[in-house]
Amino acid sequence: MTATTTDTLTLGNVLFAGAQTFSEQLGAGLDLGTESREIKGALVKAAPGLPLGALVDGVAHAVQEMLDVPVSDVLVGAWNRSRDLRAAVQTTSESPSASMLVPLLAHTITSEHRPYVEVTKGEVPIARLVFPLRLEFRVEGVVLRVRQGRISEILGGSIKVKATLKFGDFVIFDKALAPIAIPGSLPLERANAA
Repeated sequence: MTATTTDTLTLGNVLFAGAQTFSEQLGAGLDLGTESREIKGALVKAAPGLPLGALVDGVAHAVQEMLDVPVSDVLVGAWNRSRDLRAAVQTTSESPSASMLVPLLAHTITSEHRPYVEVTKGEVPIARLVFPLRLEFRVEGVVLRVRQGRISEILGGSIKVKATLKFGDFVIFDKALAPIAIPGSLPLERANAA
């Protein structure tokens, strides 16, 4: 998978690439493996009275909306802890014409999310379905360009993503994705570093 811009590359795009819809991906995951009946049973038990198909579609839509987060936001959030990056941000904030390159070489970023769907009957909540998501980004060969107190570009490198989505004790999917190559230079319009 080759990204053209990390600002438009979202967690949902990365995790569900190739599926027509996340609903299909989730439904396919529930039809595979020995735990599928147990997962379906747990979903039906958590939201009694709802047909499984409607529940899967509703859950899929809500989780996909929650994963409409640019990958760059997750990466920049983790990179903000870099002492070298903070120094470059400070320097370029004080001197608007300055530009600095910050190499980040090989590192791993772990990100955990707890998207949930609140199921209601009328106005009354009857269930909260939580889908813990664990992401691991293995970043290699990345250099950041910092200008005017923010990360303005990612220069080269690649990102490997491993993701696990669960419902309760059940793993809906656990997959390592093909590396995302960062071709040359990717501008980051919104990537503010702290």
